[in-house]
Amino acid sequence: MSLRYATLGLLSKWEASGYDIKKEFHDIMSIFWHTHLSQIYPELKKLENENLISSKLIPQMGKPDKKIYSITEDGREVLLKWLLESNEIPKIKDSFLMQTFFLDNIPVDEVLLKLNMQKKERRQRLEIMKIMSKEKLESIKERNVMTARILMASAVLRRGIEQEKQYIKWCEETISLVEYCKYLWEKNDDYLTPSTENVESQNTTSIPFTEVEDVLLKYFADIVDEV
Repeated sequence: MSLRYATLGLLSKWEASGYDIKKEFHDIMSIFWHTHLSQIYPELKKLENENLISSKLIPQMGKPDKKIYSITEDGREVLLKWLLESNEIPKIKDSFLMQTFFLDNIPVDEVLLKLNMQKKERRQRLEIMKIMSKEKLESIKERNVMTARILMASAVLRRGIEQEKQYIKWCEETISLVEYCKYLWEKNDDYLTPSTENVESQNTTSIPFTEVEDVLLKYFADIVDEV
């Protein structure tokens, strides 16, 4: 459903081809939404069938005609109605956090490897966003132009950068936590081996909480201070 409104939103200020729209999704919009070209064209067709957008063919020298889309008055009404609706806080779906929850099932070295790989990928994503941010600001300065759309896009870009920084910080702190508590994995020798025994009889490591209290309180220090 969000692809529908994103497409209307993009067409609210300019006419564009399906490829142009895809380029926008690869730019700042990639911070909060991902889509494929194979999803965009069916959505454009659906919106046109509902009279929310219209299209026209633009002749090109030595190339097939280019199809350009624009929003209709009906489409603008649908977009404005959506923009004025109240939003629920989005439900999180993070496959890496799902894996992290169950990483007690694999050797601790593999746990640390996964966390370090995630940190590396997040750093790479952050660098891309920083470059994007610099290029956008330089472009705005060079063109000496500012619009409400550019202002709000800049706000989204900053939020994306802050999010990646926080994820990297979490990775680093979690790596330190796991390294300190490595011995919790030491007796878990039969990783991913099915067992018919009761949970109480399985060979797992347990230690007194007091042994890790200081490091765990430090790990949650920022959160505890804010509560």
